Amino acid sequence: MKNKILFATGITMLSSSLAIAGGWESSALSTSFLYEKGGENGGYAEVAFGSRDYEITDTAVAGQGLPSAPDSSAVKDQNSTSISVKYNINDDITVGFSRYMQGSIQLDYSGAGANAAFIGVLPVVDLTLNANVIMGKYDINENISVLAGVKQTVVEDATADIFGSAGLPLSSVDGDSEIGYVYGAAYSRDDIALRVELSMETSTDLSLATTNAGAGSGTTTASTPDYMNLYFQSGIAEDTLAFGSIRKANWSENQIRVFPDPTNTSSFTDSTTYNLGIGRKFTDNFSGSISYSTEPEGDADSDTHLTITNGYKGITIGGKYTMDNMSITAGYNYTKLGDVTLTSAPPIGVSNFTDNTVTGFGVRLGFSF
Repeated sequence: MKNKILFATGITMLSSSLAIAGGWESSALSTSFLYEKGGENGGYAEVAFGSRDYEITDTAVAGQGLPSAPDSSAVKDQNSTSISVKYNINDDITVGFSRYMQGSIQLDYSGAGANAAFIGVLPVVDLTLNANVIMGKYDINENISVLAGVKQTVVEDATADIFGSAGLPLSSVDGDSEIGYVYGAAYSRDDIALRVELSMETSTDLSLATTNAGAGSGTTTASTPDYMNLYFQSGIAEDTLAFGSIRKANWSENQIRVFPDPTNTSSFTDSTTYNLGIGRKFTDNFSGSISYSTEPEGDADSDTHLTITNGYKGITIGGKYTMDNMSITAGYNYTKLGDVTLTSAPPIGVSNFTDNTVTGFGVRLGFSF
């Protein structure tokens, strides 16, 4: 049943990467490529492309009930590319590398036809966080394996024009990187297509040199949380696989403070994300899946434009086609976001973010060699 596990796993991991998560996370680390069978040389590589369309509006600034902005969105649409490659050193040792967009904040009310009365004080943020991960997996025996790796968190050069109400121009943030670690263990049984994997990712602290023409030079601080990931899958019938995951992050201890803000610019809360689905092999070449993902809602009140969503519920469908040593996987996601009441500094005041959505589409190409 081992090949049946691998056939479905590629869909489930692509599906989970289409959903959003807590804090400013865009995509979660996936270890699924380490379990791919690989070709005659024990190698496997994949490249994935993802696109998200955000429809996030409110009652005061961007869209809802405002004739000046019927189609605006506070968050810009985003595209991303990720790559992963692994190689089997021998029957027991596998090494791999993965690069993906870990986090992103892309706010731009002013470029979305927002309420003209507030253009001068609306935030515009362009912040991207990428991750480079080198990992190894060691099979202790046919059932138990352990994995460990080093994760480089990379903040790209960024801008944050969020101090308009205080009469300050944008802050320019220099990118930087820090090192964290990944470790975990897995238990598997090929006869029932079972795998349970528990992994941890350590937090990283970032100090970023920042300039603001109205306030001089200083430091922007940011951090990523500790993550705990539990993934499981099991065959429940011939050619049918149930799968799921739980991902926890202590975002409340990992905020962003953009210079010259004297206090935290963000107000993130801890998050727990759940995913549950079913995969089905229809032919020797084609399989499909459907999954439901959710992040429970927390406090609906916010005092920062960096927190304008509150949990989510989403559905993802996907399919995978395999031919010789090549596979193509595609998935589509629709996510309903939780509501937020945002209290901003004058002149904006209180605005309500309700009935907002995100749609995502992803394609992944895999090659065994």
